[in-house]
Amino acid sequence: MNATGDELFDVAVVGLGPAGRALASRCAAAGLTVLALDPRPDAPWHQTLSVWTDQVPPWLRPEVCGIDVLAHRVSSPALYAPGRAVLHREYAVLDNDALRRALPLGAGVTVERKAIDDEALPALTALAHRVVDCRGAGGRLNPGPLQTAYGIVLDAADAAPALGGEAALFMDWRTDYARDGNDDDEIGPSFLYAIPLSADRVLLEETCLAGLPAPDPAVLASRLRSRLAGRGVPSAAIDDPLSVERVHIPLLPRPGGSENPLVEAFGTAGGHGHAATGYSVAAMLAAVPAAVLALGAGYPLPVPRSPLSTTLHGVGLRALLRADDRTLRALFAAFGRLDGRRQRWFLDGASPSYQVAAAMWGMWVSMPVRDKVGMVAAVLGR
Repeated sequence: MNATGDELFDVAVVGLGPAGRALASRCAAAGLTVLALDPRPDAPWHQTLSVWTDQVPPWLRPEVCGIDVLAHRVSSPALYAPGRAVLHREYAVLDNDALRRALPLGAGVTVERKAIDDEALPALTALAHRVVDCRGAGGRLNPGPLQTAYGIVLDAADAAPALGGEAALFMDWRTDYARDGNDDDEIGPSFLYAIPLSADRVLLEETCLAGLPAPDPAVLASRLRSRLAGRGVPSAAIDDPLSVERVHIPLLPRPGGSENPLVEAFGTAGGHGHAATGYSVAAMLAAVPAAVLALGAGYPLPVPRSPLSTTLHGVGLRALLRADDRTLRALFAAFGRLDGRRQRWFLDGASPSYQVAAAMWGMWVSMPVRDKVGMVAAVLGR
């Protein structure tokens, strides 16, 4: 029932992570009655959430919501694969606490501290006209490919040697993690992601972009230590970081789903993650207004992207999972040679299929013939 006790809620939102809270907050702001269910609705969000600043939706900008949700910005992060390229776009880390404040759960939201499993989802239709699963893509329980990372947060002065003068490292595919010859190369290539979280703190993260199975985090931790030590980061800082971050991002939604048309999914649970990059937050935030309109009007939630775009992302994911080291680095070197417009088309999860195809074609034509052969083998091989 709704907050007055005399009818069903308009929508039940299950899970109050970023996707669920954004949807619940904006539904309430639009006048819908919301039942929000989460066993720990006030739990802080510890994960690092990043976006390109041009992706912040209008309704979430300071001049509209009154809160700056960006913790720190950097211009022109670098990519090494292994040659250097610069992405001429401003990148930012979200301020998780500010984001929560910008997504208030006001009078229109009734919060219940309750865990809901898959079997219990359909029963919520007895309480709400629509049910939206925002519990994420399943984490470690998702049997599909994972993006995995191990990272440490250091004082900016200690982290400086790792960045080598760059404002940030979007992807650093150089193999200096293998300098001692003891690396476990069975997991394939990984890259260093280095992004300032504030003026005085930097996240340094060794990342496997896609793995099935996912690599042992201990291997990524070993690679990170070797890489950072080789660049001159003090051992004491590596051994005693300000904090540690472990990442496990499912690159595909959980299989299955409810057959009840009144039970849908949103966020990574609903396919807003980019299968070839792991990015999801910007696409999810951009999709919130249309989702709210659909829920209010009684229409199904809009799909995150066209079937063809989903297929193209799947081709990219297959390449990431199956390509050898040389081919994979050649692929990202080709990405670095794209113009900024086509780089955005590839990275933005909601890009229409013609833009994704144009970006992927641009990468293909600039790859050397030998690496094209490796790419064909990765995508088409059994």
